[in-house]
Amino acid sequence: MVDQKSALLSEARNVLHNLIQSGYEAYLVGGFVRDHVLDRPVHDIDIATSAVPEEVLRLFSRAVPTGIEHGTVTVISGGCSFEVTTFRREGGYQDHRRPDYVEFVDSLVEDLSRRDFTMNAMAMDIDGNVIDPFSGKSDLTAGVLRCVGEADRRFEEDALRMLRCVRFAANYGLQIDEEAWSAMSRLRPSLKHIAMERVRIELSKTIEGSDPARGVDLLLRSGLLVYTKEPLEWRPMALADRRSEDMSCQPYLEQNRLKEMSIAARWASLFILGDHPAHEAEAIMRKLTFSNEMKNHILRVLYLYEEIHAALMKSSDRSSEQKDGIAADMHHDIEFQELFIDVSIKLGRQAAYDYLELLQQPSLVGTSASGIREIAKAWLDRIQVWAPSDLAVNGHDMMQLRTSLRKGPWIGKLLHRLTVDVALGRLANTRELLLAHAEQYVEEWDIH
Repeated sequence: MVDQKSALLSEARNVLHNLIQSGYEAYLVGGFVRDHVLDRPVHDIDIATSAVPEEVLRLFSRAVPTGIEHGTVTVISGGCSFEVTTFRREGGYQDHRRPDYVEFVDSLVEDLSRRDFTMNAMAMDIDGNVIDPFSGKSDLTAGVLRCVGEADRRFEEDALRMLRCVRFAANYGLQIDEEAWSAMSRLRPSLKHIAMERVRIELSKTIEGSDPARGVDLLLRSGLLVYTKEPLEWRPMALADRRSEDMSCQPYLEQNRLKEMSIAARWASLFILGDHPAHEAEAIMRKLTFSNEMKNHILRVLYLYEEIHAALMKSSDRSSEQKDGIAADMHHDIEFQELFIDVSIKLGRQAAYDYLELLQQPSLVGTSASGIREIAKAWLDRIQVWAPSDLAVNGHDMMQLRTSLRKGPWIGKLLHRLTVDVALGRLANTRELLLAHAEQYVEEWDIH
């Protein structure tokens, strides 16, 4: 069976063959070559050619002029899509984002010279030979991330490359070379020209990547996020100061616990480590143009964290020794158990388990986080119902309790209360018992 990479490469060679047979130069370029050299998975292939866009469109029956003003045509071959771009040089970058103009050239090396980092400035011919005019392969072997040519020029052209530098260094385990690091320090104010959506995409690729802890550490040390178009006031920056005051955050990043978490929990963990309440985190995510789905998932974890953390810390008259013993007492702490399960059910199974992942980090000062985590996980693992829809009764049954009752929010509140009772093991999930307890709640809450 042909794997995805082999199938993609086979179709890309068909495109190269067609271009070469028509008298043009054509090469595989960019990320594919880098990842092929490193024997990493590949998902797409870009092609560079001496053919101008009109010639590419003429040669391929299935081709779309997706970026013809910049020399790019998307060619579809065998169900695979390839961006085919004419060799080019680029004019000035007045907006620190995109070139003012592009000019087609007939030299592969000149085309590669405009790229950001040496590891991305390699090409491969149809026979699999690597063309590497800027020593990208040796830089990868040495574990170094280096700009093509002058670092200042590369970052002045497109300020987003500074965040890409952090992302590549983290995800590929590379050391940023001294010239690039110094250039970032000088040129980071130019990030104000970059759209926040592009910033979010790069941050996401870093935090959701293979070594998010290293990415966060590089962001802290570089100070890049202080200079974004909309001030983020995001305090993983605060971690830089906290590392020197108390070392609680440093082991957290060094042990790379972030890597073991779900994506939402990684983001939530960083907000918690930066001492951001949920409303601040929401403002930051709005500026970064998070999707509503991701934003709400992260907020659910943060709200859960805040409610449980407040419950742990609310007793100000407890001594430190008493607070340290909270985890040991939780087996018998009915109030805390009820709160945790109540909030967990309200927010959902995934948010509850994401929260338990966050309990591995050290910000729950004065408590045994590992002890809380194990006890709470045991509670959640025993839960048989997670939503009112799991109950043996429904909203229609609630309306039948009394003929005088009218529809209203009390139905949802009552079904949630019954869900928590069943989850806590106070009630069996049987229609008879649930109706009896529902009647009691209607009486106690004076619903009419």
